[in-house]
Amino acid sequence: MKRVASELDTMSGPEKEPNREFLVLQGVRFAFRVHQFAGGFDAESMKAFEELRSRVRSQMGEENKMEGS
Repeated sequence: MKRVASELDTMSGPEKEPNREFLVLQGVRFAFRVHQFAGGFDAESMKAFEELRSRVRSQMGEENKMEGS
């Protein structure tokens, strides 16, 4: 999830939106499979998910502001 978050930081611009969505989806799918295998998320994993969620929300907010301009 940390890698997904760092990759999202490098992607900018509305043309990258499909790539960001795909990357997030693949990251979440992978994490869910690991979660099933390992028997749950630990505190570090939960923190990584929270960080990823806040980054996605902030990027979506920035794009909405750019579209409104």
